[in-house]
Amino acid sequence: MTKQDIPVAEQEVRMGRRVSRQVSVLLAEIEKEEVPDRLLELARELQKALNEKIDGQAD
Repeated sequence: MTKQDIPVAEQEVRMGRRVSRQVSVLLAEIEKEEVPDRLLELARELQKALNEKIDGQAD
């Protein structure tokens, strides 16, 4: 069976698996990276602001 004979749906599934595998590898590499202190500080500020906004909407 040549590549042209493979149904489109099967080609999409294979592509999805390749992409998923590549994303998994990239995520694993990203998780190994040290997070800069400034980025953590900004994430905390963002979380605080989001929590305040949610709390304000609940009233």
